[in-house]
Amino acid sequence: MTIAPRGAVTELERITADPAGAAGPVRRRLGREKWQTLSEALDNPDGERLYRMEEEQSRRRQAESKAAEREAQRPVCTRCGRKFTDERWQSVIQTSWRSTGDNLCRPCQQEDVDREEAERAARREAEEAAAREAAEADAKKGRGLFGRRR
Repeated sequence: MTIAPRGAVTELERITADPAGAAGPVRRRLGREKWQTLSEALDNPDGERLYRMEEEQSRRRQAESKAAEREAQRPVCTRCGRKFTDERWQSVIQTSWRSTGDNLCRPCQQEDVDREEAERAARREAEEAAAREAAEADAKKGRGLFGRRR
């Protein structure tokens, strides 16, 4: 194996086997897959482009890694198991005090709020009904035979 200028390699057997001889694609640049002619091997048309492409790939890999790490940290609803949306996650992070609904996704939290509201409304109706019955019972007491004397 012979090393040509600029990191290109060749083999004497390959040069003698190729019909074009040394003018054929018998050189291979280090880090490249295909065999090239001498002019292609010595030329470096994509050096800057290759560098920029590798930099872009590196940035993309870093961004993907960062996104995967962020997803691994994303909270999960304790009731249904769904991952929090970005909006819900931010609202939980931004509050300075913690509540019982912080471990629930938005739909499950809304479900809890609706249930609590329905319970309060039912309790209020029951209290009003009890007050109405007490008022009716007081009114019936006063109508008896001895109720007028009071």
